[in-house]
Amino acid sequence: MTTKDDVLELVKKREIEFIRIEFLDYAGVTRGRTIRPSQLKSAFEQGVNFSTAIMSFDMFDEYIPDPTFGPDDGDFFAVPDPATFAILPYRKKTARMLCDLVDIDGQPWPGCPRNVLKQMLNEVEEIVGGTLNMAFEQEAYLLKEVDGKIVPADQSHCFSTDGVDVQEDFVQDFVSVLEAMNVTTEQVSSEYGPGQLEINLRYTNALKAADDQVTFMHVFKQLARDKGMIGTLMPKPFQHLAGSGLHVHMSLFNEKGDNLFADTEDERGLDLSETAYQFIGGLLKHGMALVAIGAPSVNSYKRMQPGSWAPAHLCYGMGNRSVLIRVVDKRRTRRFEYRGADGTCNPYLLAASLIAAGLQGVYHRIDPGDPAHFDVGHATESELHEKNIKRVPKNLNEALTTLQQDTILAQVIGPTIWNEFIKIKQTEWDKYVGYVSEWELGVFSRRF
Repeated sequence: MTTKDDVLELVKKREIEFIRIEFLDYAGVTRGRTIRPSQLKSAFEQGVNFSTAIMSFDMFDEYIPDPTFGPDDGDFFAVPDPATFAILPYRKKTARMLCDLVDIDGQPWPGCPRNVLKQMLNEVEEIVGGTLNMAFEQEAYLLKEVDGKIVPADQSHCFSTDGVDVQEDFVQDFVSVLEAMNVTTEQVSSEYGPGQLEINLRYTNALKAADDQVTFMHVFKQLARDKGMIGTLMPKPFQHLAGSGLHVHMSLFNEKGDNLFADTEDERGLDLSETAYQFIGGLLKHGMALVAIGAPSVNSYKRMQPGSWAPAHLCYGMGNRSVLIRVVDKRRTRRFEYRGADGTCNPYLLAASLIAAGLQGVYHRIDPGDPAHFDVGHATESELHEKNIKRVPKNLNEALTTLQQDTILAQVIGPTIWNEFIKIKQTEWDKYVGYVSEWELGVFSRRF
């Protein structure tokens, strides 16, 4: 584990001149400052100050109506975590660290999603006696601008070698940069859409996994820009092409290395333990709220349509990619993946909420019911009703309404984050509803 002294020595040895101090706000936007080496020790000891009001900005960088944090609310302080120190290979003499946010007394600031994730991981150890691992699996597009129009950067096919061949320079540099920043990739492949890639990050403890996903988000966009392209994690960039999702794999092990989600005597036939089923039960019980957190943009719900391979229903099943929670096939280590998120989310808030919901399932022994063994996306309404399978929210507004009603998760995550997140996303929805698109102008101006 890299310590503060290690970082100070590395900065001096490698002649680093600029250190970026970064964190994510509730809209998923990276905020931070760049400090000089002479300020690094102070940053470790005191933190770098920011107005709390920055957490009341939406994705358009506009201050929301009725904010929790105003000009009179003072500062929080971003304290860099030395374990996240990484030299940026694509920038000159520059390093980066991710931060925890503390208050004026040096205590964890209640509005910090990374702090909440740490609290949830402590509860995992207390309640189930294990370490929860995660692995983020992100789909993303490489785009380019041609004659003022944004189009896919290539015309590769799903799982073909064309995409990684055409984008060899980007893919190899991207993987090399991540590994230089202590982020391990396991697989890279061309996805369903032209110019679309899927990158699987290696599983690790949930905090580092979320840190790794933040690094992924930054590097993918920045490296694509350096190479004259647009790298986007946007859920649905093109109406007629596949969307981009974010899948989160979860596993649970104790100190002896035993898989606490595994049980070969499972009567339901999935080789899962009662703890695993209860955890899944919690995820489904709070599924509506989790979708709002994992898919927090107006664009998210254009991806999550029935029959689109994106999850549109609250259910689980083994090897089934039409469900919200997919249990991997028995040939692989017993684990499951949450499929209801995309690259517009805050990874810390998503990870913390997934754990909170799962622990609620374990604590209250929630049974998830029978797994779905059929294509839920093409099932009839009567079939879904018979099996009590509900639809996920159809748009951001519906998702926020269900989020407001989930008082249990609100208590666990904390009102500071919960309330402001809802207000920020409601503001974004209101702006979207009031926007007149080119499609509307073209259709309605000719008919009325």
